Amino acid sequence: MRVSFKTFGCRLNQAETAKQEALFQANGVEVIPFGNPVDICIIHSCSVTQRAESECLRVVRSVKRKNPDACVALSGCAVESATDERLAQLGIDIIVPRQDKERLAEIILCSMDIDVSASPTTVTPSFSTCRALLKIQDGCSFFCSYCIIPYNRGAPVSRNFNECLDEARAFIDQGFQEIVITGCNIACYTDSKKRLPDIIEAIASLPGIGRVRLGSLEPAMVELDIAKLIAGSDKICRFLHLPLQNCDDGILKSMKRHYLSDEMGRIIEEIIETVPDIALGSDIITGFPGESDEAFENTKRFIERYPFSNLHVFPYSERRGTAAVDFEGSVPHIVRKERAQELIAIGKEKRAAYARSWIEKPVDLLIEKFDQEGNARGWSGEYLPCRINGIAEGQREAHLGKVVSFDVESVDGEVLVGCASNVQHPS
Repeated sequence: MRVSFKTFGCRLNQAETAKQEALFQANGVEVIPFGNPVDICIIHSCSVTQRAESECLRVVRSVKRKNPDACVALSGCAVESATDERLAQLGIDIIVPRQDKERLAEIILCSMDIDVSASPTTVTPSFSTCRALLKIQDGCSFFCSYCIIPYNRGAPVSRNFNECLDEARAFIDQGFQEIVITGCNIACYTDSKKRLPDIIEAIASLPGIGRVRLGSLEPAMVELDIAKLIAGSDKICRFLHLPLQNCDDGILKSMKRHYLSDEMGRIIEEIIETVPDIALGSDIITGFPGESDEAFENTKRFIERYPFSNLHVFPYSERRGTAAVDFEGSVPHIVRKERAQELIAIGKEKRAAYARSWIEKPVDLLIEKFDQEGNARGWSGEYLPCRINGIAEGQREAHLGKVVSFDVESVDGEVLVGCASNVQHPS
């Protein structure tokens, strides 16, 4: 019996797929790469945009056409947002709704008369990369006017604190040196009196941990406490991704965000004061309904004012099922794209400048692979691509998958470059 997965979207989806793969394997089912002949094919979908949802459903149709005898299942956000009529047209064998997604493997195997009574109650997922994704919570209740996710994933639910630590220990035992904390809205994490800073600190203190990286962090909630943790730890990546979405107060109110630009400016300044060399990322939407030229200039000035090194900018796209789809003041598509391109260009300049600021300074690198020239490749804790030249072939296996430190000698575009002679070797 063989199964394959096609996973769309965010790290949270990837973490959920890894868990389900482990459950299938625990029941004796072989997991093979997507695109090969299988008995079961599962599409783990994304619907953050209308386009993303349509692409997921297109793949479902294609898979069913190419594998008519396979059991084709659909899980993820598109199950909640796509219309029943649209789903019925696809000929899907099994649709797994949100409330049943933890039982996905059980539901599918039982439908095929496979006994899962002896299935383990807990399994630890594995990953094909050098980093592990640790899901600590799911759901969001902010209901921003542009976002479908609260409707698809429901209210926030946090995992048990000790259960998360046990999974993190298992990842370390498997050899993972970087653990990425992920969820739908991780800033909402709470288990009894434990909050997000508590679980980050606990994981960063585990024996054998290489480093801990945070996923996207909802602004104006816990980032100041986390900045203090980063300042006092060499195990927590010096990177915070704060999805501001916009920096004009009128648009922020229309988006139903829970902060204004001045507040975020003060928070960012305090973060920089606490961790002077921190890398800051953000998501920005251009051309939201009602965004005037002046409103866009407010966002542009805010981005120019602060040292963002990783900007994800995209033009607004209407999402059926959200409040904003009915807002007045639609911005022409060409203007949305032009504004996005302008901010993307600013973001690239800022990223290159941030990369240059690391010349003659030490950074840590998770070595994920060696390229054809034998150079070590991976990402720094600050989420910059790195290249180390000259690691001898006989030493590469010992370095692969390890976090090492090296002094940056030069920058190639945005890539931090060093050589083997200044690498601190893994123990």
